[in-house]
Amino acid sequence: MAASAVKGALALRRNVGLPVAFVRKIPWTAASSELREHFAQFGQIRKCIVPFDRQTGFHRGMGWIQFSSHEELQNAIQQENHIIDGVKLQLQARRPKILHEGQTSDEE
Repeated sequence: MAASAVKGALALRRNVGLPVAFVRKIPWTAASSELREHFAQFGQIRKCIVPFDRQTGFHRGMGWIQFSSHEELQNAIQQENHIIDGVKLQLQARRPKILHEGQTSDEE
């Protein structure tokens, strides 16, 4: 995964209030531009991150989409069939991290 993709994924992970969707089952033939184009029908896409595997050169079949608003995220989630290259994607809103006693938001 490129350094910029790592930074982008970590930034989305830390900012738990952002309207971010986690996407699974992305076909290996699809690029982040195709994801961006598909999800743009639900609203403005601020970020689209699809991490790549250094060894294989292919993406890992999952990614994150940041929308401009929570309403746009909900519109995308309510749509049941997200199909790219004949494959049905699995989409879910990112779950907020639950902090345990004495833990800060930057700790695992």
